[in-house]
Amino acid sequence: MNKLFIHNPLFRLFSPVFSGIVVYLLILLINNNVEQLQEQFLGKELYFCIGLSFIIHEFSRLLLWVFNKLPSRLSSFFKLLIQVIGSMLLCAILVTIAIVVYYKVILGFSPSTNELWLFNSIFCSITFIYVMLHLSHQYLYKENTKILNNEYIKKQLIEDDFIQFEKGINPNLLFECFEAIIVLARKKSDNVDDLIDHIAIVYRYILSTKNKQLVTLGEELNAAKELVQLFNYLPYRVITLTTQTYSNFLIVPGSLLTILEDVIKNTINSSDSLDIEINETHDSLALSYVKNDKINSKFNPNFLSDIKNRYTIYSKQELTIKSIQDKRIISIPKLITKPNL
Repeated sequence: MNKLFIHNPLFRLFSPVFSGIVVYLLILLINNNVEQLQEQFLGKELYFCIGLSFIIHEFSRLLLWVFNKLPSRLSSFFKLLIQVIGSMLLCAILVTIAIVVYYKVILGFSPSTNELWLFNSIFCSITFIYVMLHLSHQYLYKENTKILNNEYIKKQLIEDDFIQFEKGINPNLLFECFEAIIVLARKKSDNVDDLIDHIAIVYRYILSTKNKQLVTLGEELNAAKELVQLFNYLPYRVITLTTQTYSNFLIVPGSLLTILEDVIKNTINSSDSLDIEINETHDSLALSYVKNDKINSKFNPNFLSDIKNRYTIYSKQELTIKSIQDKRIISIPKLITKPNL
């Protein structure tokens, strides 16, 4: 839509012919010379009107390009005023020169003032139409672009809300928990109630922090411990979580839960336990474990991109992932600010 139809090559070729014929007929009607059509329609006057129409069409297109180069600091109304008046004035000068040359060179006499007014008024109307078409197209383009951008933003918000909702609900983990409940129920195990309690605590925390920007480390660690106990009921490696923290700083809700889930699900199952350590350093919270990734489902840092983006809002320090020998260390920035809960 950014390109107006007046710039189309076919329109530029055929529209001057059509408008030239219309101008010729209009002049004959105004001068009461309709009888001339019966004598000779394809006369030199018609060719002159078509030729002049072609010049005005191309000149009007050139003026559109020229006036688009006006400084942006000028107001829209002032630019519009300059464009309309300037285009009409330049078109009138061009038409006057063409009419005077045609009359003196071809016809051998000077045109009258009425004839100059007639030709100028007709051909200047073509320039005026060009300017109005261009301005209306620009306005429609801006409005439609604004509407499309708003729709795109709404679409992005809906998609982001859906992603956040899906992450909050975590349907895969929920179905795994249901399967574990079914297995334990068939075994008539007493652990069913404990598993349901762990599920309830984890999901209650996820849903309660959905609208919170930050939570304390203590809240997140309590939920992380419940999540680890929950995973110990599922068909993964036995997980042990040890923590060494000395302060209760702020953290983006769900950070530890997401990292723990990604680590546990992408580590090869074995009889050995998966030992995960969470240690507080001077400026970060470091989660470390011995890496043993699955072949078809390796630890993917892109899975944590949403958490990384959220941390960039609150801290200049980034969430980092590095490997030292056989260990993988994920460092979460400490947010030393007052919570707005």
